[in-house]
Amino acid sequence: MLTEEHQPDLTGAIQAVIAALQRQARNDGELRHHLRVLGAALLSIAGDSDDADTNALVEIIVNGKRSGSSESQTEDVADGRATADANVPVLPPATDDDLKLLAAHFAGQLDVTDQPVSALPSTPSDQGGAIQLAELSDCFQAKVMHIRQSLGSLGKNPLGSSPCTQWIDAKLKQSAQSQQDDWEVLAGSCEVAALVADALSEMVNNAALKKHLPEGLLLAAEAQSAVAAAVQRLHKKPDPAQERFFRWLRQRTEAEQVYLPRYMRRGDTADPNQWQERLVRVQAWRETLEREIYRRRHERKLFGKLRYQLSQVDSGAADQWPRALQTISALIDLGVPPSHRMLRQLLWPFRDQLNVASAEARQLAWVARELARAATSPVDAEPLSPGDRDEKLVEQVADLLRNTSVVLIGGDERPLVRQTIEEAFDLRELIWCDTRPHRSHLVVEPFIARAEVSVVLLAIRWASHGLGAVREFCERYNKPLVRLPAGYSINQIAHHIWEQASERLSVLPKSS
Repeated sequence: MLTEEHQPDLTGAIQAVIAALQRQARNDGELRHHLRVLGAALLSIAGDSDDADTNALVEIIVNGKRSGSSESQTEDVADGRATADANVPVLPPATDDDLKLLAAHFAGQLDVTDQPVSALPSTPSDQGGAIQLAELSDCFQAKVMHIRQSLGSLGKNPLGSSPCTQWIDAKLKQSAQSQQDDWEVLAGSCEVAALVADALSEMVNNAALKKHLPEGLLLAAEAQSAVAAAVQRLHKKPDPAQERFFRWLRQRTEAEQVYLPRYMRRGDTADPNQWQERLVRVQAWRETLEREIYRRRHERKLFGKLRYQLSQVDSGAADQWPRALQTISALIDLGVPPSHRMLRQLLWPFRDQLNVASAEARQLAWVARELARAATSPVDAEPLSPGDRDEKLVEQVADLLRNTSVVLIGGDERPLVRQTIEEAFDLRELIWCDTRPHRSHLVVEPFIARAEVSVVLLAIRWASHGLGAVREFCERYNKPLVRLPAGYSINQIAHHIWEQASERLSVLPKSS
């Protein structure tokens, strides 16, 4: 029995150990997982899996905050796989007061549950939201693959378990045959949730897609509700990924002031059996997003083309003027309004020439009329916007990749995304290699070996375990390997290619 004079030493020792654990766990996903397993074991020993004290203590060590002080953080993505407990902290680490509080609890001086907790942040950051959504999509997709592979092998999953699928793995061994229909419904519901989360991750930072966000939030509410209902049929406890999706959704709708009339309250759950019909609606919504992204990318490309053509006309290249007129017509046909500020700014010095040419096409007449309405002074030049800076980086990367082929490994091929990437970087071809489970990684080697291939892009979110050999193939054929952590955004692809491979690409010979 410890005497009272030993108590300060014990408190200090506990505090030092907790601080060391918290520092190491911040960057060690495996340690965080083991700490959570240890916490679960302590709960089991205590005989109360809902013990708030122990839950709070585990949260302090793992996340560096008292339980309730923040939403559960997002999952790490290591080797292309989601892990449900590998958190990337976006909040400050535990304070000295937090650690003293925990030490005092272990010393029997304080009950953690009696302490006040801070309110949830009212507005999630766009960047943090995008990362969390991408990783939630990975986790839902991992569940889909795990369930469907297990059902095909009588409950024995050749992929092995991961923290994201632990409870699923344990339950499948007991009920893969007796509740096969329920497991198939859960897999389908998780597939829908994965698609919604993935699409949202690509649009939350894109102001141009803001008008599509309310529909996406409605679909997200329905998708996560269906997952929750499907889980209830198989497991007494809620699914952590579904709960994190719900919490993100609640925060985002408050921040955006979007009202969701359905699927955000107990008793109002989506029917998980309708997952196939739901999947069709989600795919249609995602295709709408992709068309909008493609249209805007094509618009920016045409503006860049027009800027170049007009600069050539200004330098005396008269043959570029008819081409500039064709580009102006193409912009109007794409949906750019004749009053567009950038259009007026570019064409103001050429307004007299445009008036002469306006009889050639109605699109040109519309633009000429808007220029005449713009009073008698030119449009003020604007500073380079972040979007323009991104576009310049895309152009720099296009100069490195022009008329070459690029191999993209990971995910399911999406034709419009493929076309957008090819056009953005002036590629000869984008060779998209999917990564279905158990598909040999050797199938990608012939594509990497092609002489016209300039770079290999590895979408680590979707790459399967066997694709570790991709690095070896790239080294064998002297091809730069670029890792894409999330999504197929043109700006993100350009950024990662520039950061990881621009030096090598600048000296590699281009195929003719």
